[in-house]
Amino acid sequence: MTKKLTMLSLVLMCALALSYGRELPKVVKRNGRYQLLVDGKPFLVLGAQLWNSSAWPVVTDKFWTQLRELNCNTLEAPVYWQNIEPEPGVYNFKELDNLILNARKEKLRLVLLWFASYKNGSSTYAPPWVLENPEKYPLMRNGYGDEIQVLSPVSRVNLDADKRAFTALMKHVKELDSEAQTVIMVQVENESGSLGTDRDYSEAANKLFDANVPDKLATGLGKQAGKWSDLFGIAAAETFNAWHIASYINEIADVGKAVYNLPMYANAWGREHLFHTPGEYPSGGPTTNMIGVWKIAAPQLDFLSPDIYISNPNVFLDLCEKYDRDDNMLFIPETANCVAYARFHFYAIGNYHAKGLAVYGVDPFHADPHDKRTFDKLDERFSDIANNYKLLAKVASPVLALQEQNKLRAVGEEDGLNEQLVRFDEFDVLFDFGYPSYKERGTRSGRALIGQLSANEFLIVGFDAKFRFRPKYGSGFSKADYVLVEEGYYEGDKWVRERLWNGDETYHSTLTPRGTVLKIRLRKVKASSQGPIRANFEQK
Repeated sequence: MTKKLTMLSLVLMCALALSYGRELPKVVKRNGRYQLLVDGKPFLVLGAQLWNSSAWPVVTDKFWTQLRELNCNTLEAPVYWQNIEPEPGVYNFKELDNLILNARKEKLRLVLLWFASYKNGSSTYAPPWVLENPEKYPLMRNGYGDEIQVLSPVSRVNLDADKRAFTALMKHVKELDSEAQTVIMVQVENESGSLGTDRDYSEAANKLFDANVPDKLATGLGKQAGKWSDLFGIAAAETFNAWHIASYINEIADVGKAVYNLPMYANAWGREHLFHTPGEYPSGGPTTNMIGVWKIAAPQLDFLSPDIYISNPNVFLDLCEKYDRDDNMLFIPETANCVAYARFHFYAIGNYHAKGLAVYGVDPFHADPHDKRTFDKLDERFSDIANNYKLLAKVASPVLALQEQNKLRAVGEEDGLNEQLVRFDEFDVLFDFGYPSYKERGTRSGRALIGQLSANEFLIVGFDAKFRFRPKYGSGFSKADYVLVEEGYYEGDKWVRERLWNGDETYHSTLTPRGTVLKIRLRKVKASSQGPIRANFEQK
């Protein structure tokens, strides 16, 4: 009996040690590239985000079918300060528990969005006991001295209240979820900044604005000591706001990580949407012109993220480039649901090393939540994103590895762009768009990822495009022959072949509208010494 008890105790102790020793999700940098690790392995977020006011059981209990149809692996869901702490020091986690347990049942990961002091450039998700008491919890004032419904970031009382609530939230998430790790990241606030003013003009803020710029910021930006206006000119007000809001959010992230060290980030309502006028977009948020300020003020944030709803591909690519930095991992927590964003997703992943994206508004919030019929089917606007996710789920592991090796590229069909050439070390690949010929006129659905697996082996993933390989010009080889073309998918790092291509399939080399994953092996063919290409260029 004693031996049995001893063995049982050892087993329990080992199990306990393993549960406590399980690696938490984290962001790491390897070979100069970032990775989001979940369960110790690189993870690609194929995400869906709820409408702002949908994280309630009356909605969430009915929309899991839609998430299955979307083929997503991660749900981004808001958590509301006004619901978490309805009275000072009194906490409610009922709705959060329902969300976490059901997501776990559906085998989905969760990203929690902390709607608290800042939400879309205002403070509408703070509790009534905060918003009804501006004498204690001061609001920002605009340049005319009028209060606006944005909590002042220079108020210690405001910050301490948010920190206490966030600490309670993270303690509860740790207690409920540390073993299962359904929750993999936390967004701290949402599209922070101030709408309606470029900075806080309260008396307390004005005193700080009239003082010198903090040494940490001035030094970090390579500037001498001085006043805000002297150092930053016309950008002084926005920079001041960014410094104080980022510092505020950094303290919130810091106390949360001290409790439960999950990756944390902040997202931006971009200035590129309208005129570049701070206050017309949330001034002081982590926008493209304020990334440097945020990196200095908020080191506890693992990365900064753009929310992108612009259908202009040039603007989309510009935003990806500006957030895909040596000091920042690209992750896009909100995108639109139209067909353009299906190819935009490929651009972000293939050309800018994005570790995931999420399409916004997947649930029918504006429908009657009591009408079951409105929850039966995913809205057709999401169909192209659903096809993306289904295909990307089959290749997530090699795609992330190819990103890290910088051997992944993306192409897409745009106006006036019927072909696109991609160059690798020894091969060029020409993609042709416009397939299938019967698709609706004006629909630009062609998109593909191509990665080099080895010297003569490639992975192609995509839709509605044709492709041709040739050896690099000047290499001494004239053409590339197919040795093996396999259609299939990956289970982790293991390739699973479904069928072989040959004949018409390889002759036309077409990625189908339903989506295709191909692994291709090539052989370079030597150019003839008297071939027609050489003859055309011989001097007479």
